[in-house]
Amino acid sequence: MIYRLKHPETGAIVYPFTKAQLPAVFPSTSFPSPIPDEIAADFGCLPVVPAERPEHDPRSQRLEEHDPEELPDGTLRQVLTVRPATPDEIDAWDAANQPAPDWMGFALALATSPAIAALYAALPGPVANALSIGLSEAAKGDARLFTSIWGHIFSEGAVSAELLAEIIAAATDSHLPQELIGSLGGVNAAPNP
Repeated sequence: MIYRLKHPETGAIVYPFTKAQLPAVFPSTSFPSPIPDEIAADFGCLPVVPAERPEHDPRSQRLEEHDPEELPDGTLRQVLTVRPATPDEIDAWDAANQPAPDWMGFALALATSPAIAALYAALPGPVANALSIGLSEAAKGDARLFTSIWGHIFSEGAVSAELLAEIIAAATDSHLPQELIGSLGGVNAAPNP
């Protein structure tokens, strides 16, 4: 339960507040444990009735809490409003809610693609092995070898436009980092995700 304190002597309002904070505000008073609401009310600490949370899009809107509203019967009710999120808040939400890269899903997509199997078969053995090792290392969080080998294969003209589109779609579906997805089109290295 959330409370609001209106200090009986100073009139200062503290919100949100808990009954457990009363002994710190009134150090010369001995409170029972737990503190009953009736005793807390004698010290200006009143419960706040929770409001129903308004519908909102957590990405583009922010839920804000304001000081409680005092109703005619003396009870307090929580006040929540919705406001548009700022561009910085949207960026922060996007960064915090970005799905983790699914390298295993990406590797599975490559392993089950006939076009990728044909590419592996056409590559010299050491290059195909290096690409497999690079993908394995990327699954552990280090994509440098994968992007380097892929960049070499791409620059040699071994990748058709259709195959490139399939690889980029698999990378996008697997939530790989944007800079890495951009590197699939021929850049020899990408930042480590």
